[in-house]
Amino acid sequence: MDNPTKEINTLSLKENLKTTFSSMNRVIKQQEASLYVEEIGIVSAVGKDIVTAKGLPEVKAGEIVIFKDRQRGMVFNLEPGKVDIILLDDAKGIKAGDEVRRTNQVMDVPVGESLLGRVIDPVSRPLDDAGTIRTMERYPIERESPPIMDRDPVYVPLQTGILVIDALVPIGRGQRELILGDRQTGKTAIAVDTIINQKDKDV
Repeated sequence: MDNPTKEINTLSLKENLKTTFSSMNRVIKQQEASLYVEEIGIVSAVGKDIVTAKGLPEVKAGEIVIFKDRQRGMVFNLEPGKVDIILLDDAKGIKAGDEVRRTNQVMDVPVGESLLGRVIDPVSRPLDDAGTIRTMERYPIERESPPIMDRDPVYVPLQTGILVIDALVPIGRGQRELILGDRQTGKTAIAVDTIINQKDKDV
């Protein structure tokens, strides 16, 4: 004679297993794959401000890379089997054999009115203790210039404060100007004097 209690327990076990497996399948389907491919290079040489690394075949010129202690660098030279990286932070702690990781982001800077009057370092970190710079847009440092016909005309003069330059080589506001000269001939002094002369002129 069959035991009804045993049959009930067997049916209950089957139902529980069915419910459990159904729940497991539902959870598995909801989970997205968390695996991703990451390109990691190895530092082969460290200079004063330049690091050479190998093992980054897909890295782009101008791309930001991260070292083990979160120091940042910018790729500037691509060669078969190696890349040269400009350090944007202190090189302390970086040595041959360390890992360097790609970010897939090119060097960019914040732009906008909130940047006016702020003092920043080359990677846009504030140096003036005035808080975080909050802007809506960021532009890559290497981007294509607008066509000549799309640019605003240059018609407002920019006074350098140096009489000879203002008289013989007038400069317009918004104009690009190249200062050429040998070492120790005053190129930096001209640029600094020009900047100082723009005080209270809404430049």
